Amino acid sequence: MRFRDNLATKRALIEICEERLALSASLAADVLMELSPWGEIETDLVAPPTPIEADTAAASTQNGVDLDSGNLTDPGQAYDLFSQAEALRTTDNTLTGAGQTIAVIDSGIAWDHTSLGTTLGSGFGPGYRVVGGWDFAENDADPYDDGPAGYHGTHVASIIAGQSESFVGVTPEADIVALRVFDDAGYGQLQWIESALQWVHENQDSFESPITTVNLSVGAALSEANRAQAMDMLEDELALLREDNILVFAAAGNFFESGGSSFDELLYPASSSSVIPVSSIGDDGTLSSFAQRSDGILAANGETIEAAVPDHVFGWDGKVDDLAILSGTSMATPQVAATSMLIRQTLINEGVEPTIDAVLDRLESITQSHIDSTTGLSYSTIDLSLLSTKLPDTDLGPTDGVTEVPMSTFIGTDESDYIQLDLRDGKTLRVGDQVYSLEADAVSSTIVIDVRGGGDSIHIEGSSDSERLILQAQTDGVSRLITGDIEIELRGFEQITFVGGGGFDRASLTDSNGDDTLTSEPSRATLHGVGYKFEVFDVNQIYVTATNGGNDTAFLSDGPGDDVLAVRPQFSSIRGDTTFQLASGFERVYAFAAAGGFDSIEINDSEGDDTLNVTAGRTTFVGPGYHVSANGFESTTANSTLGGNDTAKIYSNGSTAGWQSTPDRVQWNGAEGEVRIARGFERVEAFEDFEPVSLPMQIGTQSINPIPISSADDRDDLTWLGMNPEDEARATRKIFESLGE
Repeated sequence: MRFRDNLATKRALIEICEERLALSASLAADVLMELSPWGEIETDLVAPPTPIEADTAAASTQNGVDLDSGNLTDPGQAYDLFSQAEALRTTDNTLTGAGQTIAVIDSGIAWDHTSLGTTLGSGFGPGYRVVGGWDFAENDADPYDDGPAGYHGTHVASIIAGQSESFVGVTPEADIVALRVFDDAGYGQLQWIESALQWVHENQDSFESPITTVNLSVGAALSEANRAQAMDMLEDELALLREDNILVFAAAGNFFESGGSSFDELLYPASSSSVIPVSSIGDDGTLSSFAQRSDGILAANGETIEAAVPDHVFGWDGKVDDLAILSGTSMATPQVAATSMLIRQTLINEGVEPTIDAVLDRLESITQSHIDSTTGLSYSTIDLSLLSTKLPDTDLGPTDGVTEVPMSTFIGTDESDYIQLDLRDGKTLRVGDQVYSLEADAVSSTIVIDVRGGGDSIHIEGSSDSERLILQAQTDGVSRLITGDIEIELRGFEQITFVGGGGFDRASLTDSNGDDTLTSEPSRATLHGVGYKFEVFDVNQIYVTATNGGNDTAFLSDGPGDDVLAVRPQFSSIRGDTTFQLASGFERVYAFAAAGGFDSIEINDSEGDDTLNVTAGRTTFVGPGYHVSANGFESTTANSTLGGNDTAKIYSNGSTAGWQSTPDRVQWNGAEGEVRIARGFERVEAFEDFEPVSLPMQIGTQSINPIPISSADDRDDLTWLGMNPEDEARATRKIFESLGE
């Protein structure tokens, strides 16, 4: 579905196929494109195998969603929030979303669908799953997901709180209010969105359970011409809901693969600072090809999600029990919104006030960071197994204040503990509302924190002194924090977060025996694998080793200054002005230089056969057991000295390139001081405009097409011989014959 908001009109009417503003409840086809005012919309519709009436089929094609009534293949457990939420309920059956209401602002909800029933059955009003709402399109109190265009809101609602024989929503006992902002034909008005947000504010306490969350699987692709006016309509309401302690989640959009104007452009209101945007991943945890990117964005599985649709979608049969498979950031958003409700419930169980900051902090603590290999931007996925579900039943000590007698050993329980260790003013340990004072053993100068079983996490605030952190991911490994003369042993933690306090800190992280992923940038790194996650912030020197097995991947990013990426097989580092990042033992390394400065790469080969490729935007270096890809660096220097049959390919920026060549070196010099150098390689190929070229050999006081030398160091590599032109040409041919040219 494609809509427009004609902001030149008085009511901001949303109509179809207007190129300035696309507002859609069906983001699976919401592609930001340069359209003629009445241009055709391409879709990737998969028609359902059962017959659909002509008007419904047309509406579905217009919406452009992947609509299939077949069975859903179970997605990967590692990123499947449905399965994770189900597993969470087996350990704490209170985590169901009960006691909270979520507002679904969408195309309405088929409230009589069997998957949206309670003990009273399916219906609308108090006691039912859909407890209330409003239809802003028809201005009445029946926000039903009518045909021919409706279905999207029903699908979203059942992802949140649906229950059927084949699927269960993330929060199956949460209440829902349906706020309909699209009419039967799929048209909407931005003004209706504004009214719906105002309605949430005015009615947040009108139901048995308060409204805590809003799901907006809708969005607008704004142009500069209408951005200000659209934001003027909604920003006040979005900010007001945040003040109300109501979290708003919005879909990021699905026009990435269309090559929109900016790969990190989000739909509005996902781009609002008052909203949590959500992108989509597939079963393997990589961002969906259609999903919008933004640095640090949350993402959940939005591909081939099976959930409820109204009866009219596949043809009326009188049984409102149909399910369909849809894909899009629209499907990912309600999963994350529902997850926030579980976190809010967890905090309440722990006796912690569930403020927005508290919910988002806990949400961040159960995420794993990744790097999108296409853009170099980071994104986070959720691991509900890391969620601390409740305070342990065991008495942990006093109920008010700090323990009177400092302890050198803290023993946790077999439950999932969430612990905070604060070293900024003394050494205090907090578990829920319990606070303990720690003091090192007089003999060993050691403090032990042992949490035993469960999915345990610790958040450490470092002191202003220099500290050393050693984190071990092996199941039998013990992590250590050295502060001053004291060593703190950390035993049994699945997740460890350390925030430096201002000293010159150093962190050493070691992988597991499985497949591990490192995401690192100046002063910050995340290492995670199956069952664990380590995070360090504000740390000057970071050393990460991956030698315990598995197929390990590292993503390294530069800082704003001049950085140097040093590469040799399974050993890569980035050095900045005051920071250092090292990734050792990783089979694949992806480095990104996008923060500014003049950044360079220094490469040394292995004893095997290595291959170097250098272009304007990317350098790759591949050999036995390793692969390095570097994007955005200005200069590259590679040395082949250890043996093997090594090959280098250097691509210039154009025919005006400045080339130099000697018996053991080929070099390209750019106009901005950048260089691309290959030394000692058995075979070197040069390209201009991606076409191979033969290079002159600079061997005397003059050369064929003489090229300026960029530095005295380069001059030292030349052999200055007084040859005549014929001798020079003969020597040049001989050199390039040996290179295979």
